[in-house]
Amino acid sequence: MLLIVTGKVIKPHGLHGWVKVFPLSENPKRFRAGNSFILEGCEGRLIIEETRPGKGCLLVKFSGVDRREDAEILKGRELWITDEEMEPPPPGCWWEHQLLGLRVSTIEGRLLGEVVEIFPTGSNDVLVVKGEKEFLIPFTREVVREIELERGSMTITPVPGLLED
Repeated sequence: MLLIVTGKVIKPHGLHGWVKVFPLSENPKRFRAGNSFILEGCEGRLIIEETRPGKGCLLVKFSGVDRREDAEILKGRELWITDEEMEPPPPGCWWEHQLLGLRVSTIEGRLLGEVVEIFPTGSNDVLVVKGEKEFLIPFTREVVREIELERGSMTITPVPGLLED
């Protein structure tokens, strides 16, 4: 089971247990009343009672967090869900945690290494693949030909100059 960070508690808001949360999930349904999270460093779950928009954040009231002192305990902690709780990605898309650790080979069978990091750029994401060397692979349809999550592998067709020193 993987834990996925979906938000971070910034600080308390007011006197009645509300907190400011910076959302790290693109799923607009993630912070609705009734949804629950694992709080970094704690057992059990926090359940959302109510949510309102704030300036650059969400204002969230969790069940059982009724005083500012209770909210102070949450300050700076991440809110997690399990990978099983995530909705499936749209067809032809993958979640970042699904791609990390995949073995990457060329269409000719040359093993390049494993995906260790993914970072966004202006036009497309870039995969950092580490093996004997480090490669920066554009995550585009032109380059990435096949992803087989069950086998833990990805096949690419390198564009000219991509794998050269």
